[in-house]
Amino acid sequence: MFQNLQKKLTFLYTLTTGAILTVILIICFFYMKSSMEARYKAQFSSVFLNISNRFQTEAFFTDSWLSQMEMDNSLLIHIEENDTPLFFRGAFQPETSRETLLKKARKKAVEEGITSHKAALSSPLQSSVFTVKGTQGDSYLGMCLLVSTTFGYKSLFVLQDITAFSRQLLWQGVFFLFTGLSGIFLLYLASWRTVGKTLLPLKENQKKQAEFIAAASHELRSPLAVIQASASAVRTSPENTDFMLTNIEKECTRMGNLIKDLLILAASDSKKWHLTLGNHDSDTLLLDVYETFEPVCRHNGITLNLTLPDMELPRIHCDKSRVIQILTILLDNAITYTLPDGMIDLEIFVKKRNVCYLVADHGNGIPDEEKERIFDRFYQSDKSRKEKEHFGLGLSIARELTELQKGKLTLTDTPGGGCTFCLMLPAAEEGNVT
Repeated sequence: MFQNLQKKLTFLYTLTTGAILTVILIICFFYMKSSMEARYKAQFSSVFLNISNRFQTEAFFTDSWLSQMEMDNSLLIHIEENDTPLFFRGAFQPETSRETLLKKARKKAVEEGITSHKAALSSPLQSSVFTVKGTQGDSYLGMCLLVSTTFGYKSLFVLQDITAFSRQLLWQGVFFLFTGLSGIFLLYLASWRTVGKTLLPLKENQKKQAEFIAAASHELRSPLAVIQASASAVRTSPENTDFMLTNIEKECTRMGNLIKDLLILAASDSKKWHLTLGNHDSDTLLLDVYETFEPVCRHNGITLNLTLPDMELPRIHCDKSRVIQILTILLDNAITYTLPDGMIDLEIFVKKRNVCYLVADHGNGIPDEEKERIFDRFYQSDKSRKEKEHFGLGLSIARELTELQKGKLTLTDTPGGGCTFCLMLPAAEEGNVT
């Protein structure tokens, strides 16, 4: 699924970006082409003006001057008087014969209305700059001037070889085409890589979602199996009814707790968790939790130590019930992994503008390689434990609740062995009264 999506997105990005790149290159090429053509035409017009001024003011031209002009500017200069060509064979030799080029130039002049008949009515007549194509792939710019005289008329044709310029344009067009294709190919590679990286979080989320569903299904299946087996045993062994009903009630409670945890996480994922924020006494909140869990710890043979600083502690801006829920999860986790005659430490202190709650046990601790996964859903570090009251969702819920309140929940090793969880919450702003 993701590979097909990656292909489609890559194609879409390459198509849209490639189209934009192509349009830009086409605009740049034609702008460059028009600029170069305009420059060449301006240069040719200047040369033609020089020749035409001399053509109209002087009665004759020397062969040496004509030869020099042709060779210096790659020109073909042809002068006629009453259809009689000037005796000048030409110094510049084009790829196409001069006769063929002049025939095409005359045709261009006639198309613009440059004829001897019109010259008699209005003189002089000058054509615009036109283009003549040779038979060998060569190209020329041309202009024509027709002037009436006392004895008839005389004409001037000037052609300039621009074959090198045309071929340069062709190679530049090929270069732009190659650049465009290379750019599109590189865009494809970059898009494929970028889309691949963009889809990584989606792949990871899908993987986690699949693992989450599989784990939840497995955890739900276990109590259902016990309930079903106990219900069947009630029919076959009526004398054990009380014991079996106790099992059913116990497993129903377990299933209810699991479903409640799943609903909490679902609300977190959908960003629909509602918080009731207010300013609360940070030490009073911890005392409430201590008073709740001290009897539980004493019943399990565990010592629960509470350490409060002498200084007055700032209030915290939080959802009180959610903070108690976080501390309850941490203490419940500590009790689960603390043996009888063990000890759990509760401590509160201030660090910068944050209030920190520490819950430290002195059990076996968690290996470093598992610390990063301890907050993952359904993850349990001690898979050999037979007790199934915990599903591996508590710490995940605790972190979700902490982050919703702009806090931070971390895990470190307790000196001498065990785990220390630190819940860090921002202190209330001064003057912020609820």
